[in-house]
Amino acid sequence: MDTNKYSVPSAETGVTTLLGKVFKDGLNQSELAAAYDDVSKDYDKVLTKSEYVAHRTAAESLAKLTKPDERPQKTILDIGAGTGLVAEELTKIGFKIIDALEPSSGMLEKAREKGLYRKYICEAIGTEPLNIPSGSYDIVTVVGGHTKNHIQSEALEEMIRLVNADGIICIVSRMEGFYQFEEYKDSFFPLCDKLEKDGKWQKIECSECPFWKTVPGLKFLYRVC
Repeated sequence: MDTNKYSVPSAETGVTTLLGKVFKDGLNQSELAAAYDDVSKDYDKVLTKSEYVAHRTAAESLAKLTKPDERPQKTILDIGAGTGLVAEELTKIGFKIIDALEPSSGMLEKAREKGLYRKYICEAIGTEPLNIPSGSYDIVTVVGGHTKNHIQSEALEEMIRLVNADGIICIVSRMEGFYQFEEYKDSFFPLCDKLEKDGKWQKIECSECPFWKTVPGLKFLYRVC
């Protein structure tokens, strides 16, 4: 990975090595899942040491949009759930019904050890419908999933399908990826705008936010129509 083109925290944290494995050019979904299997054992330790905060950014954003007494009944799909870092933060603020969608069996096993999810679904989201009924969730979270080799812009339509009317989609990812990676730089923002114009969702907020403490991200909050 060329760190001159992509900002990362200090290499001493081990995060450069970790990202180098999952950002390797040309990985298909099976190879990407295998790369995450390989790093799953050290994933939490490396991200904690590198002052990763995106999972907290997502939880804090949802806390502002939901009432405390409503959170235990809200159903959430955590897309790209990894080892369950997002679920850790969501449960701290009162959410209880959370499903994990994660294509890496190694990462999902680490999440399972924490016991925070209702379901553990070993699949990746893409342009084809998942075997999940439409409108199954009140909230979808996608934290760190919009980056090299990962979720396609076009998967936004499947995310919308999974959320019921008036539900929320919360996306948090590194800012640079949306402007540098081929997966997003010419497609993500236009598609967001088109979906809003077509009445599929309504923007609540799009703003800069912390991803790592030293690396900025973007957060997108939309309400499904």
